[in-house]
Amino acid sequence: MYRIILTVIASFALCFAGYQWHKSKQEKKLFVQDIKSRTDQYGFLDISINLTGNNGIVIMAPINCPSRQAKIADYLATELNNQNIPATRINGYTFSPDLNNMTEREINQMIKRVQHVRTMAAPLVFVNGKVKSNPTIEDIKREWELQ
Repeated sequence: MYRIILTVIASFALCFAGYQWHKSKQEKKLFVQDIKSRTDQYGFLDISINLTGNNGIVIMAPINCPSRQAKIADYLATELNNQNIPATRINGYTFSPDLNNMTEREINQMIKRVQHVRTMAAPLVFVNGKVKSNPTIEDIKREWELQ
């Protein structure tokens, strides 16, 4: 009798673990589809929230840093400004959206997108709220002209 009870409990535990694994796999698949559907032809991702609070071109990487990413960001900002395309350099962003008119699902999706942006390599370039990691000058100019 003791073995039967243990077998039933183990079976339920395995079924529950399998369900949770399948559920997380499906959620990940849906998230990847969401990111792909929000990425335009130049590779910029629309995360539906302007993290920088600025319009136009915003380049984010550590300021006054000797890292390769910061030097690339400095180059991008200088090159764009030399071509009379206004670009702003920032050190970071804050995330404080207005959640009043959003459903729980929309809030969770937005948070996942912001977390995805955090995993992207610097420099991050925002063009009117859309973001891309380490784009070329040409990508930035095309996206700027598109908008």
